[in-house]
Amino acid sequence: MKNFSLSILAVSAVFTGSATVEAVDYQTEIRPILSKRCFQCHSGPRAKGKLKMDDKAKFAERIGDHDNAVFKPGNPTGSLAIIKASLPQSDSDAMPPPAARSAPDPMTRTELALVRKWVEEGAKLEPGDTPDTPPTTEPASETTTETMAPDKTKIQSWSNASGKALQAFFVALSNDSTQVKLKKEDGTEFVYDMSKLSAESQALAKKLAGK
Repeated sequence: MKNFSLSILAVSAVFTGSATVEAVDYQTEIRPILSKRCFQCHSGPRAKGKLKMDDKAKFAERIGDHDNAVFKPGNPTGSLAIIKASLPQSDSDAMPPPAARSAPDPMTRTELALVRKWVEEGAKLEPGDTPDTPPTTEPASETTTETMAPDKTKIQSWSNASGKALQAFFVALSNDSTQVKLKKEDGTEFVYDMSKLSAESQALAKKLAGK
């Protein structure tokens, strides 16, 4: 069974050109991605959502473990910016907005994997920064999932085989366990083939279904 987190780290290692996993540098690796994919809407005095990614001091205010944060150190699956960047372009909540004609192309899988790794490591803007919340790695979260039953009433993080993520509630699993019904925060329900989910999401669906 593939480990989704290890796959992400492997992609990041290839991107940086080294098999040794090193800390992701914001200035040289993450900022260029945000500049290309996000600055068009999130910079300057008219930045959408008052999210000014081009202003390091203002951007730092949106990183942390608080309601206004878009990046949560150590928690990529709970970071709003990553959630929206992971949505398919057919989703109206996807970022960059698919409806905008002049919007830049969305992040590539490699870019998104690198941003996720940066958040896992604490979303530091400077090498010596200390994040508001100590970073926790994806494997640690998986260990917790193994020892504690998931809560059906809480929104869950799902990922497909290609690594794209979606936040949705669990509704039901088909009798033959080939399809899972999920519900988005706006109440929209949809059915997804289990075979198209990552191994971790398939296991989560079965646990929530009591199988």
